[in-house]
Amino acid sequence: MRTNHLQLLRFFSILLLSSALLFSTSCKKDSDEDPDNEQELITTVILTFTGGGTTITAVARDLDGDGGNPPVVDNITLAANTDYALTVAFLDESDPTDVEDITEEVLEEADEHLVCFVATGAMPKPTIQDTDDDGKPLGLVSTLRTGAAGNGTLRVTLKHEPDKNAADPCATGDTDVEQTFSVRVQ
Repeated sequence: MRTNHLQLLRFFSILLLSSALLFSTSCKKDSDEDPDNEQELITTVILTFTGGGTTITAVARDLDGDGGNPPVVDNITLAANTDYALTVAFLDESDPTDVEDITEEVLEEADEHLVCFVATGAMPKPTIQDTDDDGKPLGLVSTLRTGAAGNGTLRVTLKHEPDKNAADPCATGDTDVEQTFSVRVQ
């Protein structure tokens, strides 16, 4: 009888020790001190084309965000056979008394952002000129050369945390904002 009592005591001791070990390792709090990187609200995309002795600014503005009124988007008219420098800016104009320039954050976190371009028709695809600290493309500054007259579109997408080493980095990451502009080359 004494043997059974000792075996039972050992069993409960091992069970108690195992339970204590299990609870002490599985109940740890997450020590991740980095807050979630919430995406900024971007209401406005501004494209500035400089070339041929002129500066052309096109703005896409969606102050009420997704699901409300459609965005108001300027058409772009460029001269044929002309070299252009293109700069892209992003704003949060949801509070007209406190406009926030999101471009500054994109520049500060260049390794976590990428501006992607898709051009159709007579609109040539811009060539990205600026890079992040690792020498990977950023896209706030680009160049392009128009060809013959015609119509097309330019879709501008700001990607957050893309894989810049991927074959198509624009197919990775999250989309912060995306806007398509109608383009006329004349």
